[in-house]
Amino acid sequence: YQFKNPLGDPFSLKKPRNFNEAILYGMGLGLYWGEGSKRGKGGVRLGNTDARLIKKFIDFLDRTFKVKKSKLKFGLQIFGDISKEKATNYWIRELKISKSQFYKIIVSKIRGEGTYKYKSEYGVLMVYFNNTRLKELICKLIDNI
Repeated sequence: YQFKNPLGDPFSLKKPRNFNEAILYGMGLGLYWGEGSKRGKGGVRLGNTDARLIKKFIDFLDRTFKVKKSKLKFGLQIFGDISKEKATNYWIRELKISKSQFYKIIVSKIRGEGTYKYKSEYGVLMVYFNNTRLKELICKLIDNI
């Protein structure tokens, strides 16, 4: 950990100091509790199809832990009948991020007719911040709720 983070943790907890920060703090913990990865040794990961939800979680990471958006990575999972370019461009435009922040796009096979197109028109986006200590801290904060 020290080798990858010679200057110490790449985040710092900022406790809420007003009502709006408290709302964001509670919302961010709730989003991670419901949609984030809590098991395993990986870092902070949260996935969803809703750009507004993803934006709010990124805002939570920035304002609560001082994690810069430029340090985040993104994974995208789409179905085979969705254009990689259209989906990627959607997320880049909505989140104001760089294409270089994306991992390889995962394309899943379609398994019959379904209503997924209306729920997942641009795929499922995963937000990654590869830091196990931050993940442990967020999980500890959730446990203390």
